[in-house]
Amino acid sequence: MNYTDNLQSLWKEAKNYLELQKEYLKLDTAEKLSILLSAVAIVAVCLILALAALLFFVVAFGLWLADFVGGAWSCTIMGGAMLVFIIIALLTRKRWIVQPVSRFIARLFVNEDEWEEIP
Repeated sequence: MNYTDNLQSLWKEAKNYLELQKEYLKLDTAEKLSILLSAVAIVAVCLILALAALLFFVVAFGLWLADFVGGAWSCTIMGGAMLVFIIIALLTRKRWIVQPVSRFIARLFVNEDEWEEIP
């Protein structure tokens, strides 16, 4: 075997290696995107169901409260309580929403070995 045959063989192996790496990248990306999209779908379904349940609980509590303070006041109290919950959610959005989503995506796309090195 001569020098040119070695170079051709090396080039062929390098080309094959790069093709395999490209295929691996495609499969890895597809896997991670499917995990991410399924998590988004699950969160969306759970959020819709939780909001529907919350609506029923708020209406039921408003109707129960109406027996004690009247219809208009019970709606006002419930509206005020919902505004307080919105303000609390906005004030704590970084801790409740941004950080968990960031951690989930980072763990999904960063290798476990690299994740342990990140402080």
